[in-house]
Amino acid sequence: MKSYHHGNLKHELIDCACKLCERDGYTKLSIRSLAKESGVSQTAPYRHFETKEALYASVATEGFKKLSEACYIDADKKIMKKHLVEMGCNYIDFGLKSANTYDLMFGTAVGNFAEYPELLDAANSSYENFRSNFAKLANESDEVIAFKCITLWSMVHGLVGILRKVQVIQDAPLMDHEAGPMSSAILIADNLEGYLDKALDGLIQS
Repeated sequence: MKSYHHGNLKHELIDCACKLCERDGYTKLSIRSLAKESGVSQTAPYRHFETKEALYASVATEGFKKLSEACYIDADKKIMKKHLVEMGCNYIDFGLKSANTYDLMFGTAVGNFAEYPELLDAANSSYENFRSNFAKLANESDEVIAFKCITLWSMVHGLVGILRKVQVIQDAPLMDHEAGPMSSAILIADNLEGYLDKALDGLIQS
């Protein structure tokens, strides 16, 4: 049985759960599978996670924290458009490289985030990072900023799914996709920074 430092079991279990989620997908993550992978008794994880949803919530919380770290911009830095482009690229990169965790974060496996305050705070902080930095570029009212920022977030979030599909078909002949949207998606994937730069121009100037 694996030996844990006193008081660190929950942290160790969450770390193991995050790895299991990304390796196998959250649908295969359970308290039983976590106990087996961690080398602890079947009952040990229940001291920290009463339900599978609570376990999911802990993994999603870590995901949002990592997403925030990936997209972090120093609050004291003078924000320029290139910083938001970089933020968008980092967001998408996280969504592509941590696809199984990302699916858990934005799926419905965890119902009401308000039931898990740490998760709610981590998720809100991730979005607030987008909103506050975009606000520094756009001289608009709070209402307009909120509308434009949710538009920006929706676009970046949607690109994760689209570019994930591009990864699947990138080795297929382009002619197979000429009649549909994937030809454009492939072009975006090849010049993501340029696409985000133009999209930001459109939002800021509209």
